[in-house]
Amino acid sequence: MNINSNFLNIRKKLGFNQTDFAEKLETSQNLISKYEKGQVELPLKIINNLHKVFNININWLLTGYGEMFENQNNLSVEKKDIDLVSSILEELNKLSDLQKEYYYHKIKSDALENEIKGV
Repeated sequence: MNINSNFLNIRKKLGFNQTDFAEKLETSQNLISKYEKGQVELPLKIINNLHKVFNININWLLTGYGEMFENQNNLSVEKKDIDLVSSILEELNKLSDLQKEYYYHKIKSDALENEIKGV
């Protein structure tokens, strides 16, 4: 395996088409296609974005050794999860600061309650 096929495997594993993947990585669909085909070398910016946005293990990306995701046991990032978080953030941005604070504390309270219940 090489870096280009690893890059393609990441996109497929996450369930993105080239256009959506490009948006998340702040690049174009055309460049995603070229990276996957090995026509253009992956720039450091894209490698860093893969790590920051999707928690990709850079060692795996470059060498194929290790796990695709860092902390794979604790984190599973899928397109549906990213879409859900994006949707939640869009709705949160419509709220006042006071409403945002209320929902923040409500979520924290619910999470603590679930932890106590063992859910």
